[in-house]
Amino acid sequence: MKEEKTTRPEDGAPAEEKETELSVPEEAPAEDGAPARTGAKPRRKRTLYAVLAVLLALVIAAAGFAGGWLGSRASIDPRLRELEWLLGVLEDEHYEYVDMDAVYEELYDTAMPDNFSTYYTPEEYARILAESEGNNEGVGISLAVDNGVLRIWSVVENSPAQEAGLKKGMYLLGYGTAGGEVLTGTASEVTAFIRAQEGEFVLYAGFDPDAAADASTAHTLSSASYAAAYVVYRDSELSYAFRGNSHQLVETGEPLAGLDDSTAYLRLDGFDGNCAVEFTACLAVMKARGRTNLILDLRGNGGGYLSDLQSIASHLLRDAQGSNPLIAYAQFRDGSRRDYNAAGNDFSEYFTQTSRISVLADEYSASASECLIGALIDYGTISYSDVYLHRTEGEESASTYGKGVMQQTFRSPSGGAFQLTVARIYWPEGKCIHGVGVTDADGAVPITAPFLQGEEDTFLAQAVAAICGGTQA
Repeated sequence: MKEEKTTRPEDGAPAEEKETELSVPEEAPAEDGAPARTGAKPRRKRTLYAVLAVLLALVIAAAGFAGGWLGSRASIDPRLRELEWLLGVLEDEHYEYVDMDAVYEELYDTAMPDNFSTYYTPEEYARILAESEGNNEGVGISLAVDNGVLRIWSVVENSPAQEAGLKKGMYLLGYGTAGGEVLTGTASEVTAFIRAQEGEFVLYAGFDPDAAADASTAHTLSSASYAAAYVVYRDSELSYAFRGNSHQLVETGEPLAGLDDSTAYLRLDGFDGNCAVEFTACLAVMKARGRTNLILDLRGNGGGYLSDLQSIASHLLRDAQGSNPLIAYAQFRDGSRRDYNAAGNDFSEYFTQTSRISVLADEYSASASECLIGALIDYGTISYSDVYLHRTEGEESASTYGKGVMQQTFRSPSGGAFQLTVARIYWPEGKCIHGVGVTDADGAVPITAPFLQGEEDTFLAQAVAAICGGTQA
């Protein structure tokens, strides 16, 4: 997860940067069940500078940041100089054209010690920092191939895609320029098309896979800068979300059927941007509307910044003592430990001691989401039986993602960033869920439902019925 700009700097990092992350990595190009982002994150640039910067960071780390390495080229590991020479000869002298981008990509992937570490060029990292403040660019959707059919995997709140009426789970029936012919293609072809557009274009999408790509399924949109939103409020009568460049909480007309008059629903899509402020604002709405029970939806929430976790957790710890209770701690290779504490402790401001809090999660609820679940369990806010997990039909078990490690960002002198896995993360009472996750074997309640919803979110409907109606999930 990502630290907000007001957090204490660590290890010499500038205070305005969010440097410590608990999140899953960006997904690869779409395969069955895997999303491909369109306009959400920058594409990685494969350059000689990028590869050498990554390798240099690894060498420096291994050498214990030996003093004076910038002062003289002679202090650089001779293997790096040899590699730089080798790549130069390869690019200049081979008898055929060499795709150096492909060479650098292989080197980059080889240099990464695990799936969660990554390198960002200065341009990419600048964009990530902007997004950590909620300032995004693009259209705000990701795509997935589901049983051979292209579907919308996610839609960012308050994005051009959301404004155009696109919804998670819709089938992508076609695409094209405004007034142009309807095209069809793969996820990568659609993504390339969207990135190439400078004005309005059309995505044809709906919940009927056999519908025609016509005016009834046309959604007109264009890439733009937008203030991403991460929290949605719903109860049995009203719903609110953050909209517009001013990021105002407005009524959206999507109450949630099945909720009783004492229960509110909050969906938290990520620990990023202005999510902590949004979450507190939605809790204030919940309180004003007399709701004392909460359903917290963390499905698809892959984590984010630690500082956002620290802020959000401060409202949810039922039996925690003290003004800043421990919510997680990191264990480093040298045996040292770093504690992460909640930004406050005001559970009673929004809840009673008898309030029921339930959590919805799935196989993409990861890292910071899993840390939050752990803190809620360890402080008696919930038990495992209050966690409802998505289970794919035909599967025997259900679990969250299972990421219990933390990344820290190391900056290069020229502005690049090496996000490296540096520690294991533990719940307050000492549990690490890395490689396992929160499972139904722990006592969580599995709900069998399609992962990508249709017009009705069947998982949510079943969970609400179980929580508010006392029915079996």
